[in-house]
Amino acid sequence: MLPFWSSLRRPLLAMTVLTAFAVGAPLAVQASGSIGGGSGVSQYGKMYTQGKVVFFRKLACREGCPIDRRELDKTLAANLVESIKTRDALKAETSIHDEMIGLLCPGTNAKGCGDGVDEQELVQHYLSRRFGV
Repeated sequence: MLPFWSSLRRPLLAMTVLTAFAVGAPLAVQASGSIGGGSGVSQYGKMYTQGKVVFFRKLACREGCPIDRRELDKTLAANLVESIKTRDALKAETSIHDEMIGLLCPGTNAKGCGDGVDEQELVQHYLSRRFGV
């Protein structure tokens, strides 16, 4: 029996060491902070969130806003994004979507634009990503 135990002891020892390394290594790597992008939201994630907040606060709020939340679809989103993209272009006629976009800073009918945030750009980013337009 002794030869059996001596031949079994080395593989068991090797297996124990490998198991300990496999279990301990990921913890050490995670604790070092050297892998991964860190916690937090990316710049584009922040833009998406800010655009969503602005959109639902100024354009599609619960009462008194130009857009009924139930009407929001890909077509409406595409029209609003197009209005934002062409906001600086000369237009023969303005559309209802241009008027809605004017409620967002730096629009002509926007309110509370003191901090210089371009709400139109944020809403464009949100709608573009949300609806794929």
